This record gives sequence, C-alpha cells and structure tokens, in this order.
Amino acid sequence: MKRFIWILGLAAAVAAVVAACAGMSGYDGAPTTYEVWIPDQGYDKIIIYTATEGDGEVKIAKSGEIALAPPGPQPTVAPHILLFGPGYKRAYVTGVRAGGMFVVDAEKRTVVTRIPTGRTAHAATPSWDGSRIWVANVGDNNIVEVLAQGDTYTKGRTISTDPRPSCAFWSRDDSAFWVVTGGPGNAPPDQAGTITMVDAKAGQVSKVIQPIGRDGCAVVPSYDERWLYGSSPSQFTVADAKTGEIVKRIKPSGPDGHGFMPTPDGKYILLAVRQADAVDVLDAKTYERLSTIPVGSRPDLFDFSPSGRYAFISLRGKAITGDPHALTGQESGFVVLDTWTWRVVAKVRAEGENSDIHGIATRPSGFWNWYRARR
Repeated sequence: MKRFIWILGLAAAVAAVVAACAGMSGYDGAPTTYEVWIPDQGYDKIIIYTATEGDGEVKIAKSGEIALAPPGPQPTVAPHILLFGPGYKRAYVTGVRAGGMFVVDAEKRTVVTRIPTGRTAHAATPSWDGSRIWVANVGDNNIVEVLAQGDTYTKGRTISTDPRPSCAFWSRDDSAFWVVTGGPGNAPPDQAGTITMVDAKAGQVSKVIQPIGRDGCAVVPSYDERWLYGSSPSQFTVADAKTGEIVKRIKPSGPDGHGFMPTPDGKYILLAVRQADAVDVLDAKTYERLSTIPVGSRPDLFDFSPSGRYAFISLRGKAITGDPHALTGQESGFVVLDTWTWRVVAKVRAEGENSDIHGIATRPSGFWNWYRARR
C-alpha cells in the first residue's frame, strides 16, 4: 500500500513538473479566452470573434461588428490594418480609401473619432505609452504624427520618406521608430525598398537601410533590438540596427513574401508567402528556413494568442484596395496555426463575397505582451 501511495505521489510530482515546463513556453496566467479583431476592407467594418483555446484546439465564435461607414455599393473606408494601444482600450484603424485613421473604443466597441492624415493611409502605429501615433500614408510619401491626450487627437509633425511608406514599429523606449517603404513602383524588385529609422524626438530621419526589396511590407526588431527584420515580396532582410548593414537576405519559398512576425518564445520567425498559400518557418538565430506550411489562400499578416502558442493569420479575399499589396484570394478570413505542432487547428471564413481581410489583431495580444515585457 505504501509503495502504491509512493508511486501515486511520484506520478503527481512528474505531472506537476511537466505542466510547469509546458507553462514556461507561454505566459504565466495568460487568458485562454480572448478576442480576435479583423478589419474587412470590402464592407467597411471590423469583425470581432471570441476565441477559446485548449491543448491543440481553438474554438472561435463571432461576437460583434463595428461599422466604420454606412453600407454602400463600394467601400469608402477600406480598413487596412488595426493595432491596439496600451491596455487594449483603443484600436487604431487606417482606411486606405478614407485617407486617415479611426480611433475605436475597444471596450464599448464604438468609433471615438476619425483623423484625416493623407492619401492611402496604410498603418497607424501607437507608441508604447500611447501618447503618439504615426500614420504611414502611401499616397503622400510621408508619415504623419498624431498626438493623443485622453480622447483628444491632434495632428503633429509630417516627415517625408522614401516613396510608399507602409508600416512602422517603435523602439522599446519610444525614442525612435522604424518605418518600411516600398520605393518607386517601377523600380526593379531587388533595387528598392527601405527600413527608415526616425528620431521620434527630433522628428527627423536618422538612418536609411536599403534595399530590402520593392513593395516592402513590414519591419520588426529582434528581442534586443540588435537586428532589424524587414520583408518584401522578393526577400526577407536582416540588418544590423546600429550600423545599418544588411547581414542576411532570405528568399521566400515562393512568390510574394509579405507579413511576418517572430514567435513570442524567440525561436522562430513566421513569414507569409502569399502566392504560395503558405507560411515559411525561419530559425530566429540562423535564419535558415526550417519548413513551409500550407495555411490557405493568400496569407497576409499575423498576431498571437496571449499564451504565445497559437498564431492567427489573415487570409485575403476579393482585393479592393488597388495598391501594390492588393491580391485576390479564395477564402477571406483567418486561420489559427499551432506553433507546437505546426498544424492548422481552426479556419474562419468572413461573410460576404466582397469580403477582404488584411489586418488582424488579438485582444489581449501575445505579441504585444512580449514586446511590453522587454521594457
């Protein structure tokens, strides 16, 4: 009997160790139920889902919508990218047809205000403290600063950039940010595109890293901000953040590399390869491609679950934006990829034949938590 009790105790101890080790791969106390927000460019709205995750499964149910414009025969906003500010209280949504940024109260699910910023507003990126948002305007070749004080938003400085700026990312101390640009539309694919570093205090460009490939899509720093990662249809770029030297160029597994994101555990970088309908998994230390995973028609952008285990990947539908990033897919919506098993565990299709999903964000977000933890 004593031996039986000892065995049970040993089994319980082993189970506890296994559970603890498994928990180390995610965030302690991370919520298992959270929201997924996708802006639908075809219908000028934000669609919200509730996700509940388990071990190897994620259940998803639609939980709401937020209209950004009255219904009409053609979209007048075309909401492109959505990002949350501190505490997930506000969402910042750019409308490539509206020429500006929408501020959304994420708790009340209502529009707070709209701020005109320029033609083809592509992405609005808030600082970590939430006091400033920089909006990249593809059509005006500039970035516009928006100052936030409570629910009062006013335009600040305008900075000219290389042609077609699209997305930005702030340094962890909010002193600088990086913006990726596409370059001239008629330039050779491998001879255009930049990662441009901006001194946020001075409001001036301090460094330009090029070329990263025409039609540059995204820029994200490494954990320690030693390296800058940039993506474009023709290459994934690794550059030294201090010197600006490009140290590695990785060719995607197929045509049209697009959005990417490092996994919160720091092991991998996921790169969407749109015309291959797949995601490349890169080793975050060697940058070698480890595998290519089919995920669905025209994958675009990423976010993570609060636990860091599941990657949410947007899928394009009927492309209506008319810009270089427009590419029609067959199943507008998103998929969920388990980064422990590399299996697609859920797929959600957005409603309507004109649906076109590009941006995606979870609330709360594992990716946001990871970068906040660096401070």
